[in-house]
Amino acid sequence: MFSSELPLYYQLMEEIKKMIDEECECHDSIPSEHKLMDYYRVSRTTVRKAIEELVNQGYLYKVHGKGTFVSGNSIGQGLVNLTSCTEDVKNMGLSQHYDLLAEEVILSNKRISDHLHIRHNQPVFHLERVSYGDDTPINLTHSYIPYDFVPDIDQYDFGENSLYQILKEQYHIKLTESVRSFEAILCNQPLSEQLHVCEGTPLIKFIGQVKGILPTGEEKQIEYFVTYYRTDTVKFFVKQVNQ
Repeated sequence: MFSSELPLYYQLMEEIKKMIDEECECHDSIPSEHKLMDYYRVSRTTVRKAIEELVNQGYLYKVHGKGTFVSGNSIGQGLVNLTSCTEDVKNMGLSQHYDLLAEEVILSNKRISDHLHIRHNQPVFHLERVSYGDDTPINLTHSYIPYDFVPDIDQYDFGENSLYQILKEQYHIKLTESVRSFEAILCNQPLSEQLHVCEGTPLIKFIGQVKGILPTGEEKQIEYFVTYYRTDTVKFFVKQVNQ
């Protein structure tokens, strides 16, 4: 079935991509390793190499204990745009919902205090949740906001609501600036369970600070966040405009 001119795994990759284009819908499962081995008469090593490359390229994604699936549309997010994940998901025409993991008021440690420019042991609102586009996890985010700026914000249901929309509409805070650093990391065991990917899968980790103007007119550090993005569902871009 395959020629000897190209590596077997590469030829198998092309066959799987053809199958995806002609036969599969987004989030369909692909045949198991054994079925691919039997049908194409190749080794397990060849199958795993082909699937690994297709995962890295964003064609497929793995769910631990369930199998390998066809990736959906990637969400494009600008690295310099101050937009929420909610807006980006809606712009793609996907259904947005959250898996709420934590919604609580805690005392700031040194790291949180430094990022928010507040004193140590000050009350902050901590929000941890996984964002979904349709039925696919996109990212996991930890957000920290000085509680003095948003009293009683823990009374809102952030399993449904957009954080930035609540800040704007209920607390009249105008977000003005976001600074984000990012790095590539490998998924650990807790993140693999929350994002439904295999341990060791590449992720993009963002650390960010958001400034905003309070109703008093003061500009303050409003939010410190840490976000882990699945690389098979989100692609980032930088838009440069010549002056």
